[in-house]
Amino acid sequence: MKTPLLLVTLLFLGACAGSPPSENSAVDTHSALSGTAILGHPVVAADLPKDDLLALTPEMRAYLATVAPNGSPQRRLEALIEAFEQREFQVKYDQHSTFSAMETYRQQRGNCLAFTLMMVAMTRELGADAFFNQVDVPPVWGHDEAQTFVVYRHINMVSESARGRRVVDFNLAAYDPIYDQYRLSDTAAFAQYYSNRGVELMQLDQREAAFLHLRKAIELRPDDSDLWSNLGALYSRFGHRFEAEQSYRQSLLLDRGNLVAISNLERLYRHDGRAELADYYAQRARYHRERNPYFLFYQARSAYEHGEYKRAKKQLRRALWRYEDDHRFHFLMGLTSFRLGEVEDSRDSFKEAFSLANNPATINAYSRKLDYLKREAQSQ
Repeated sequence: MKTPLLLVTLLFLGACAGSPPSENSAVDTHSALSGTAILGHPVVAADLPKDDLLALTPEMRAYLATVAPNGSPQRRLEALIEAFEQREFQVKYDQHSTFSAMETYRQQRGNCLAFTLMMVAMTRELGADAFFNQVDVPPVWGHDEAQTFVVYRHINMVSESARGRRVVDFNLAAYDPIYDQYRLSDTAAFAQYYSNRGVELMQLDQREAAFLHLRKAIELRPDDSDLWSNLGALYSRFGHRFEAEQSYRQSLLLDRGNLVAISNLERLYRHDGRAELADYYAQRARYHRERNPYFLFYQARSAYEHGEYKRAKKQLRRALWRYEDDHRFHFLMGLTSFRLGEVEDSRDSFKEAFSLANNPATINAYSRKLDYLKREAQSQ
C-alpha cells in the first residue's frame, strides 16, 4: 500500500538552465527550522514529539507469547503471518492513518508504514530479524491533470535468515519485486513516520502540531530533500511564503532534481508576481516531465484510451528507449500493436511483459486481459 503524500524526487536528467535569475542569496534555513512564524516563538528540543514507535503493550506481548511458543524465531514469524492472514488479529488499510506499532494494533487500522512499524516491532519481539525496506514505486500522473507529479514511498518489512529473504507487505499480492528497493535504517523509517504525521496534521489544519512533526523528521534526517519540501508545503499552506521559499530552496540544494520542490517554487513565485523566477522553474519542471519515461508512459496510456494508437506507440517507444525494464510499458505496447494490426510485434511485447512481471497478481491480470482480447477478436 502507498504511503500518502510523501513525495519522492526524480533524479536530475542532463543539463538544464543554469542558476535561477535574481536568486543569489544564501538559503535561510534558520527561519524555516525555528518555527517562529507558526509557533510564535523559536522551537526548542523539548517541544518536539518523542514517540516510542516500536513499543509493545502488555496485551501485544501476551498475544505474541501464544504464537508458536516452542518454535524457532522464523517459525514463530511464519505463525504470526498466518495468524494475520487468517484474521486472528486484523489491521484494515487506512491511507490517512500513520500510527505507532502499539496504536496500529489497538486501532486495528493504518497505512503501509503503520502496519510495517507494528510488524517490525512484533517480529523483533519473537526473536526474528526484521528491517524496514523502501520500495521505489514508479511515479504516477493523475488522469485529471497531466502537470501533477505524484510519487509515493512504499515501505514494507523484510526478514532475512538462513532460509532466505521474506517480504512482509500489507498487500503482498500487489507487491512487485521489479522495483528498486533498499534497506532503511530505523532512523530513516522514523523520520518518514513523523513526516507522514506532519502531512496528516497539516491536512487537518493543526499547524503547530504539523510543524513539530515535520521539524522532528528533519532533525532525524536533515539531508532528506523530500522532508524539506514537505516543510515548505506546510509554510505555503498557511501563508508563510518566505519560510516556504527557503524550505523549497534547501530541498533543491540537497537534490536539484526534486520535481515537487521545483513545481512548488514555480507556483509560489507565480503567485507573488515574480514572473522571471516562475518561468525558470516552470522550464525546469517541463524539462523533467518530458524526459521521464513514466510521464511518457502516462501520455501513451492516455492516447491509447482515446484510440490514438499511433501516438501511443510513438510515446511508448520513447519511454522504452529510456527505460525498458518495466513490464507495464511492454504490455501497453503489446495492446497498442494489437490495435494497429501488428500481430507479431504484439506477441513479442506481451512475451517481454510476462517475462518481467514476477508478481502472480500482475500475471493473472494480464492473462485475463489477453483472454478478453481473444474473445473480442473472435466475435468480430
